[in-house]
Amino acid sequence: MKHFSFIVLFSIALASCDTDSQSLDQQVGVVTGYEPIYADSSDYFVSLQDPRPIEHAGKIYSYQNLLMVNEAGKGIHIYNNSDPANPVNLSYISIPGNNDVAIKNGILYADSFGDLLALEVTMDTVIIHKRIEGILDYSVDLPPVAGTYFECVDDSKGFVIGWVETELENPKCFRQ
Repeated sequence: MKHFSFIVLFSIALASCDTDSQSLDQQVGVVTGYEPIYADSSDYFVSLQDPRPIEHAGKIYSYQNLLMVNEAGKGIHIYNNSDPANPVNLSYISIPGNNDVAIKNGILYADSFGDLLALEVTMDTVIIHKRIEGILDYSVDLPPVAGTYFECVDDSKGFVIGWVETELENPKCFRQ
């Protein structure tokens, strides 16, 4: 009986814990926290652009004489790497929500939020051969840092693609 009571009490204690976030009833004043960045379907636009400097490098992938460097959440920098001591920045492919890339048989596969894209990239164009929507697990429903205040997500503004640290006045949500 003693073990049964312990299991029941332990189960109740676990069930009462909210491990992700909580709504706040009290006013906390001005605090540093996170504000969601929203997007809608018009933000899925993929385009080939002029080369630009890398701001926040993500994964790196090499294929033949090309070197691809992911710009975390934004796209892919393409370099001519035939001389590894002096790679040449060729172009930038804007792919919102991109964090990973692979190439097989000349087709570039990239994620865009929860979608998988199959792209053909030439020197002056990007052709989307296929977009499979919602196939990948993509969720940024909570800010990247635990123990922080944040502006609650408003689904009417679109879906959350990221978070920006900012000053918030009396936020209504807290990530534990």
